[in-house]
Amino acid sequence: MSKSVELDVSCVVGGKTWNLYSFHYQTGDGVFTGYLHAVSSEHASYMLQELRETATLDGQVLEAGKL
Repeated sequence: MSKSVELDVSCVVGGKTWNLYSFHYQTGDGVFTGYLHAVSSEHASYMLQELRETATLDGQVLEAGKL
C-alpha cells in the first residue's frame, strides 16, 4: 500500500507565517524535488544554502502521518 506525506502550504510559528517553497536538485539518477518552509523567498534561499553545507541523512521514512 502506498502512503503519501502531506505538507502544509503555510503554517504559523512564533507568530510568523512560514510558506512552503520547492527546490530541485540533480544527481546521476535524475532531477528530484524537495520542499522547505521559510518566511520569504530570500529566507528560503539562505536555508537552501545551509542545507547544502550541513545536511545529513537520518534514514528511510517508513510511515507517513500528521504530527
